[in-house]
Amino acid sequence: MKMDVLITTQVFPPEIHPTAIMVRQLATHLARAGAHVSVAAGFPHHPHGRLLAGYRRRLLARERAEGGFDVIRGWHLVSERRGMLARSGVMASQALGTALAALRAVRPDVIVSFGPPLVGPLMSAGVARRSGAKVVSVIYDLYPDIAIETGRLRNPFLIGAARAAERLVYRSSDRVVVLSEGLRRQMLRKGVPPQRLEVVPVWLDPDEIRPLSRNNAWRSENGIPLWKKVVLYAGTIGIVSGAATMIEVAERLRERDDVLFLFVGEGQVKDELTAKARGRALTNVAFLPFQPRARLPEVQATADLSVVTLAPGRGRTSVPSKVTGYLAAGRPVVASVDLDSDTAECVRRAGGIVTPAGDPGALAGGISMMLSDESLRQRSGETARRVFEEDFSMPAALARFSRILEATAAEGRAPPPSRGPPQGAPRLPADRGRQAVT
Repeated sequence: MKMDVLITTQVFPPEIHPTAIMVRQLATHLARAGAHVSVAAGFPHHPHGRLLAGYRRRLLARERAEGGFDVIRGWHLVSERRGMLARSGVMASQALGTALAALRAVRPDVIVSFGPPLVGPLMSAGVARRSGAKVVSVIYDLYPDIAIETGRLRNPFLIGAARAAERLVYRSSDRVVVLSEGLRRQMLRKGVPPQRLEVVPVWLDPDEIRPLSRNNAWRSENGIPLWKKVVLYAGTIGIVSGAATMIEVAERLRERDDVLFLFVGEGQVKDELTAKARGRALTNVAFLPFQPRARLPEVQATADLSVVTLAPGRGRTSVPSKVTGYLAAGRPVVASVDLDSDTAECVRRAGGIVTPAGDPGALAGGISMMLSDESLRQRSGETARRVFEEDFSMPAALARFSRILEATAAEGRAPPPSRGPPQGAPRLPADRGRQAVT
């Protein structure tokens, strides 16, 4: 594979967001296949809005990753505030910092944008225009649709501007990669030409998260007795997650002292859910932060069943990455999502139970049914792992992504402007203390 690839991303390790891990895996795969790969990113601050230990912000910093590629980071704002204005400021400044980092990479044949939504693909298109590269935009959910539907974006002028930016993203992308057929159908309705659309699901390394015993060291360290049946919600607790339904379910089942509703993750509504559980004196609910990546197999194995929830209307365009982890761990899944969504179809294929989005009574019934039948849980868990290996295993997904990039690059590079940058750019001095990304 002889091509220069630039990946721009909103998150990258040591951040443990699923997208960060997938970007690292994709970059490593491409580099080992013979491509010259650069990753342009900001400085790691997810999920708390604080710079991670061992990093200091500079205008530009370059690292050499163990996977055989360069990581260039650009300066940007960070903020612990979760309001729309603060988040927008961080996102916009990070896009500018990432653009500055991208311009210091070797001139690419193709640029792959992993966000942030709207501004990330537009920033990548601007860099591509300067260098004559092709653009592949990875879109895992619809913006500004989410912000509008959840009431976070209400100003008519801002909505119009966001819609215009969305149309520009689609026009300026040579390929648009989405994670599900449902999202592909949504893109077609928005006018994206079918020949530009590709589907690559969220993937996981099949050797990283695998079925393990529920009796493990992580469970013991966190004081969860074996007689407790664990109902696990693992991952981002965001504004479209519908996770508040889980609190309602916990209240309905509060008399069952053998059941623990365990949240492992962070997100915009976590504090709200924590306060709600405390206010209702729910002793069957526990919250833990994101766990180190190495402990995720044990976290997933602690579950007797795992739960995915989405707010009504959201499951049609988004298959949460947590579902992939549940399937990889070989655990049965109960879902509270739109019944006609890709998430619902996936859970049904995996032998799980699907209930309507936002219906705590139905979700409580599904959870109770699964908890009461050990043979059903075993069959469902085995089916879940099989579906994971067929549809979400990393090797197949990375091979498909590689073919998409090769085909896109082969379409030919537009000639760069006569005043464009040279083929290569001088290397920045390594950021001391951060020589490698693992």
